[in-house]
Amino acid sequence: MAYTPVNYDNRRYMPEPLLRFTTEVFEKAGMSAEHAAELAGYLVATDLRGVLSHGTGTAAGYAQSFKSAVYNPRPEISVTREAGATIQYDGDGGVGHLCSARAVRGAIDKARQFGIGLALGRYCGHTGSIGNWTRIATAEGMIALFTSTAVSPSDYETVQTVTNVFRDYPFSMGFPAPEGLPPIVIDMGTLLAPLDVQEQIAEITTLPLIKGFALQMISLMLTMPIANMHPATPDPFPGATCNFTTVVINPAFLGNLDDYYAEGRLLFEALHRMSPMPGLEKVVFPGELEAEREIDFRANGIPLDPGHMERLATLGDEFKVPPYWE
Repeated sequence: MAYTPVNYDNRRYMPEPLLRFTTEVFEKAGMSAEHAAELAGYLVATDLRGVLSHGTGTAAGYAQSFKSAVYNPRPEISVTREAGATIQYDGDGGVGHLCSARAVRGAIDKARQFGIGLALGRYCGHTGSIGNWTRIATAEGMIALFTSTAVSPSDYETVQTVTNVFRDYPFSMGFPAPEGLPPIVIDMGTLLAPLDVQEQIAEITTLPLIKGFALQMISLMLTMPIANMHPATPDPFPGATCNFTTVVINPAFLGNLDDYYAEGRLLFEALHRMSPMPGLEKVVFPGELEAEREIDFRANGIPLDPGHMERLATLGDEFKVPPYWE
């Protein structure tokens, strides 16, 4: 669900050269070939959906984190506990994308067996654009929830506005859609708005602020207990501050799948006939805009601004990787 601005007048770049470039950078930063290709794939996939804040523009930060051992460049992700429909993963200090993807797939396996799967992850880095992880589930016909702690720990010592203390915890839910329609994917931060905007909203009504605070609290409580269960040992990878919870539901266990998809199609068709929200040109389901962009960008290239490409070129100079897009 990204209303991230995209300047369609920018020069477009095909995804394959970006994928090759970021893969090689990550390998030279210390990752295994397999993990480098996997992480690069997630970043390019994020660019293809137009969520440019979490795509290849973040490659330099990740590469430096591997090079400086803020993250473990070669994590051995492991299952630390498993019982019934639940499973827990340890990210071994690596970037959160790798642990998140494995945890969702583990929860999917549980949901196939039990109807529902719960996977927990801990001791990993930034989990990226978490719509990646709920989309893994929707592609398998599953409903999924995913929430993660923020990269920056909360400051409970400074007295400040309470919503700022809680940070912008990412939250995503995904629902499989009928054939020919994109999945519904909610992918957002739980901080309603910056403090100055909150003050403007409060002059009209505090109700949205209260609801936003409740969503922050939900994400916090689904992850903080895991964060506080870290083993009391020295942490060799200080950037691995993220923990996450994912729940996957198998709709086939709930009733007739044909009914589920038929009702979903009726919902799509009915709501698309409605008037859009103020300030928007049309009714767009969460995930629908990203799906439209992906089709366009995969065929015609991703519109990336000059600053984005300059940063990638600088990154290539540092790691001796050529700009394959030229």
